[in-house]
This record gives sequence, structure tokens and C-alpha cells, in this order.
Amino acid sequence: MTTSIYISTENIIIASGKELKNTVMLNSFNMTPLPSKAVVNGMVIRDDILKSSLKKLRKNRIIPKKNVKLVIDRSTALIDIIKTPILKSNTIIEHIKSTFAVAAQTRSELIYDYSILEEKDNTFLILASAIERDLVEDYNKLFLSCGIRLSSIDIAVNSVIRFQNLYPCSNLKTFILTFVDENSLLSFLFVDGKYRFSKRYRLLNERGTAESALEFSNFLSTIMQFNKAQGNKEQIECAYLCGLNEQEDQLCYEIAETLGIKTDLLKNCQSISIKPRLATKQQEIIDNLFVVTNIIE
Repeated sequence: MTTSIYISTENIIIASGKELKNTVMLNSFNMTPLPSKAVVNGMVIRDDILKSSLKKLRKNRIIPKKNVKLVIDRSTALIDIIKTPILKSNTIIEHIKSTFAVAAQTRSELIYDYSILEEKDNTFLILASAIERDLVEDYNKLFLSCGIRLSSIDIAVNSVIRFQNLYPCSNLKTFILTFVDENSLLSFLFVDGKYRFSKRYRLLNERGTAESALEFSNFLSTIMQFNKAQGNKEQIECAYLCGLNEQEDQLCYEIAETLGIKTDLLKNCQSISIKPRLATKQQEIIDNLFVVTNIIE
């Protein structure tokens, strides 16, 4: 059994389960609210608050001592889709370092990683990524101080790569998937069932208002324009939203009317199997897809 933790701006989300063939079997799911500005942009601002919450979760055995995987969302993480010959991992890492060389000059020491998106004609198409080493070390120290040993720390975009391999896209190949965390939007473009692009936006207006609905539409419109500018023949079929609140119950309809594309909540994923006792939490589970797909190796 693997325990996955996602620390968002608003919550500590914990999911435990195991990966089976083409399925994640989810055994437990827990959300613990965080005070405002305890965590901002993946960075712990109030470590005393986070430490207190983690210790309580550990004491109540919601989080085990080990075999725990952490996923965070960090806007300063460097990501890029690049092509590389099929090479040894160390050689690919060196290529990634070269790709990020200019951006790395303005950051502290980085840790580099990659995920393979496609393998074709003796070439890898990879998602290259890099994140600050001190951020990773700070999280490791924080969890260790709470009696929890992390087996891995990953960024949210890599969980989305796992999602593309998990989600059945036979009937829907080109779409936008957007996650809402407080006033931050993180959108992913899938083309022909494969991740191709991500973009962020911070809402300026209060959520649930007509002004914020317009912001949502304008932001998604820029992704539609990007898809068209790339010369993709595939039209975006749908926009999926995760993490809406009660005041946004008409948002999908309003976006659909403005942009002329089907817009809906992401309501289920056939490849995520949940225990009957978690049935009432299904929408919360889907809204926090990062923590579920992070269970996948």
C-alpha cells in the first residue's frame, strides 16, 4: 500500500492505495484544511502550522511512517518538452541541464528529472523538469521531524503525465484539464490524448462572480488559441474543470456559452477504483487527481 500526499494552498490531501493493471485501487482519502497563507505556491510559509497538522495525521495513523510519496505544485519549477535520442538516463539529464542552463543562473541549485511522453523512431519525447534542491530538502526535513520518511517528491505536472496513461481517452482525445486551487488556475492541454502544454493564471476577481467567470473564459481562450497557433488539426473537444466551489455551479455553462465548447466538471475516471465507503467523496477525489495519480510508479 502506497500513501500519497498533495499539499495545496488550501489543504493537505492524503490518498492511500495501490496500483493494479491499468487501475489505481484507492483505499482511503483524507483532506485536512490549512489556514490561509500557510502554504503559498508550493512553499511552506508557516512550518509550525504544517508540522502540527502532519503530526496529528501521523498520530491518528492517517499517514504511515514510511512508503509516503509527496507531490507539490510549484510555479517556479522549470518544465519543457524536448526531443532527445534514446540515451542512458545520465546523458539525458546532462541534456536537460544544458536546456535549462540560462534559467538555472537565476535560481539556487536545481534537481533535474524527466518523464517519457513518447518513444518513436529511436527518439524520446520527454517532459524535462527541474526544481530547487533546497525546497526538496526543506520538505524532507519537515516530514522527518514529524516521524514520516518520504520515498519521493514530485511535481504536479508529472502526476498529469501519469494521468494521460490512466485516463481512457478513446472518445475524447483533445481537451483542456484545469485545476483550481484558491485563486490559482493550472491548465493542461492534451492533444490526441497526450500532454502538450500547461499554463497558469491567478484570478484577480472573487470566485463565483461574473468577473471571475470572464477571467476563466479568457484564460481558457488563450489555450485554445495556442492549440490553433501550433497548427494542430485536432479541435479542442472539451474543457474539464476540477476544484470548483458552490458559488461556481453555473461556471461550466457560462464558459461553454462564451467559448462554444463543451465544458464540464471532471466527474469520474474509470481507471480509478474506490472503496464503497469513499463513494460520497468521489468528486473530492477527482478534484485532487494529483494525489491519486502520484500513487502510480
